[in-house]
Amino acid sequence: MKKSARWIPAAAIPVAVIAAGIVVPSMAASADVDLPDKTPQQVLALAAGSSGVAFSGTVEQTSDLGLPDIPSSLQGGSSTGESTSDALEMLTGSHTAQVFVDGEARQRVQVVDDLSERDVIRDGRDLWSYDSTSKDATHTTLPDASSRDLPDTLADGTAVPQTPSELADAVLDAVGDTTTVTSSDDVSVAGRDAYRVVLTPDDADTLVARATLTVDAETGVPLAVTVDARGQDDPAISVALTSVSFETPASSVFEFTPPADATVTEVAAPAEGREAHGGEHAEPVVIGSGWSTVVGLDGATSVAGSAPADGSASGGDQGDRSALLDQVMTRVDGGRVLQTSLVSIYLGDDGRVFVGAVDAETLRAAVASAPAE
Repeated sequence: MKKSARWIPAAAIPVAVIAAGIVVPSMAASADVDLPDKTPQQVLALAAGSSGVAFSGTVEQTSDLGLPDIPSSLQGGSSTGESTSDALEMLTGSHTAQVFVDGEARQRVQVVDDLSERDVIRDGRDLWSYDSTSKDATHTTLPDASSRDLPDTLADGTAVPQTPSELADAVLDAVGDTTTVTSSDDVSVAGRDAYRVVLTPDDADTLVARATLTVDAETGVPLAVTVDARGQDDPAISVALTSVSFETPASSVFEFTPPADATVTEVAAPAEGREAHGGEHAEPVVIGSGWSTVVGLDGATSVAGSAPADGSASGGDQGDRSALLDQVMTRVDGGRVLQTSLVSIYLGDDGRVFVGAVDAETLRAAVASAPAE
């Protein structure tokens, strides 16, 4: 199964590493759900083979990562401040998204909040994002149509919600010799009979206690994913479909023409075609393996609150960004660090960003061991 970049922080908005959250879906184990027996490995294989299935549905999400509330005075004032607070809001609020998938190169995620709508539309090589509030649209021509993944963030840094399938990819990437996989009760989710497996890390360094994967019995599509953190009663992350249809969405769903009053920005795709926010980035630095892997990226100097070398950012923008980061992060030698219940993030003054499902001390030790630039 393909490596999901959702465990890598977006270079523009590092706290958007997990743009998803908790939901308590309509999930019930009962005597009415009695599926043919499958081993945990067979259920995982069923999920791994579902990438080409067409479907549409409603995803509900919120977060419980222990992040502090962001003062309203810091949730705007500049385009940079707005996009940063958008990412934080995706980690702390409740959201509903409509998801449409037709094969590996046609997807749409539509987030509907009070009086606003945000869309990400992928149709082959064309990738669009649109915010009805700001009336900003971005367009990227991808180098090829083979990649299934949507970007972590829009070009302005706004976080893109995950589908259960994407979070399942990230969870399954961590499965290995340090994971115990067991079966759980068969359940019903969104009116669909489903298998459920529990993945428990045998890794003392990770903040992940367990992940629960709920897989549609007929199609293999993940219907719900829940990730629990050590020492926390409520789940830290989960994504769930509360309604789903496996009819192929109409082609018109993936067609997008920006409104006449929209501001359209063309964004060049990076060489690898994964991030949609543009710019050249080095290959990520990977430290460790499995559930306690730490990943580092460079090229995020302006996010860390330091003025870019060319002095292009305004003092107001830099001040807003720095003040917002100071509300949620702790100053340490060489940068800032944030530990949530499930993930820790390090922003270096040198522009490097490191993230891992480990505590802050373990993360900083990994940063210290990373090769110098």
